[in-house]
Amino acid sequence: MVNTHFKLEPLLRQHRTNPLALAEASGLSKTTVYNIVNNKTKAIELQTLDKLMAGLEKLLGRPVTYNEVFERPQSSKQERLEQLLKGAKPFSSKEWRKEWPAWTPEEQAENEAFLQVLAEARKADMELSAERDRRLLELFDGPESPKTAVSVPKTTRRKLV
Repeated sequence: MVNTHFKLEPLLRQHRTNPLALAEASGLSKTTVYNIVNNKTKAIELQTLDKLMAGLEKLLGRPVTYNEVFERPQSSKQERLEQLLKGAKPFSSKEWRKEWPAWTPEEQAENEAFLQVLAEARKADMELSAERDRRLLELFDGPESPKTAVSVPKTTRRKLV
């Protein structure tokens, strides 16, 4: 569960008003408003929140958004990630390759041999794939032969509308 904090104190201070005026405008008790302003509430009912927002709108003379009232603090994981990623550069494979030492002739030959075997395996797989597909079609459709027209009795024919 994420804790939500109210940003009412700076908002009220910015508009040169106080929690008592908010309590009178919203119709809530002074204790409730002071607890909300000082972030001493753990939960708030929707009716109370609705009254609080209506009181703020009366007091400020303009519509108030929830983003102006609520502050969602970052979790410790988010803070840690921001610190770790601060100043991080996007991944670049070109820079990564520069840091690796050059291949020895043996490693180069091994890599070329591997790529050749891989290319041959792909070619063989493509040839086998075509043969495999042909066999599967024969199994499900029967041997390929010219399609002959089959006559259907007039009683089973339907008009297509």
